[in-house]
Amino acid sequence: MATNVKEFLESYELYERFDPHTLAWWKSDWPETVTVLCSRCDAKQSHRLWPTKVAGFTLDSGVYMIHGTCEQCGNNGVMFWVEYNQREGWMRKAGQLPAARTASRPALEPAVSA
Repeated sequence: MATNVKEFLESYELYERFDPHTLAWWKSDWPETVTVLCSRCDAKQSHRLWPTKVAGFTLDSGVYMIHGTCEQCGNNGVMFWVEYNQREGWMRKAGQLPAARTASRPALEPAVSA
């Protein structure tokens, strides 16, 4: 279980709710970096982040797009879309590119049509 937004971005699956009950103080303070897999380096690397609010449903809820560049190779390596609700105190990933690969859940193979 993540204890901060950086750990949430690095480890949570899509739509898994990060619910620390402390988001009332969260004021769009995204971490400067996250450590995730870089497709060019083929290793976990630090990625510098640039968040952009792309939708605001209300004053205390919306969606951020967060773009990250690998600090090792300069590759435009990761993007997150994060839905948040400050009033209810949660956030969740609504999208991630490239998709996170975890040991607990293997990637699904695309369906083959006959």
